[in-house]
Amino acid sequence: MFRRIPVIFIVFVLMVTSCANQNLEKNLEELDKVYGRCDNPHRQYGEVEYRICKDKERARSDSEPFNISKFLEGKSSNIGIAPNRSMVNQDLWNSSLSVLDDYSLKIADNEGGYVETDWIYENQSRCLIKVQIISAELISTGLKTKILCQKNDNDLWVNDNIVYTDEEKKLTLRILELASLNNQLN
Repeated sequence: MFRRIPVIFIVFVLMVTSCANQNLEKNLEELDKVYGRCDNPHRQYGEVEYRICKDKERARSDSEPFNISKFLEGKSSNIGIAPNRSMVNQDLWNSSLSVLDDYSLKIADNEGGYVETDWIYENQSRCLIKVQIISAELISTGLKTKILCQKNDNDLWVNDNIVYTDEEKKLTLRILELASLNNQLN
């Protein structure tokens, strides 16, 4: 008879433990809703486990996957234009190309309104010019220009960290001037 008592006791302890574990899991899930799984103070995570948990939490998406086609369709209908119509002012575009005609171009995207020259070398420095048309209208704020230069330092090209504000303004004004003339001629 005494031999059965330890067996019955072990079975009893196992049953109580399993019930307690179920309640513990339910309690942890409820606290996860309040704090978030990773920040639940009753979960014991090491530093690496916590970072992995946070990464998984950020990557998890409860909504449907992002559909770029639906997004673009919604964008074109929201702004009231046909999807194939260009958002770039043609006078600004043509003037940008005309002003940069002396330089070879690395990028010329007429739909996105972006022009970038190849590196322009002179002595121990090189520069590139970026022009972005950000408006379908012929307005002074419809254009951004940027000049970036580097200098050669022991066969290594490093940024010269100079802001070419005056030169960028002159470039912008020249493009706007030509665009205005083109617009008047048309």
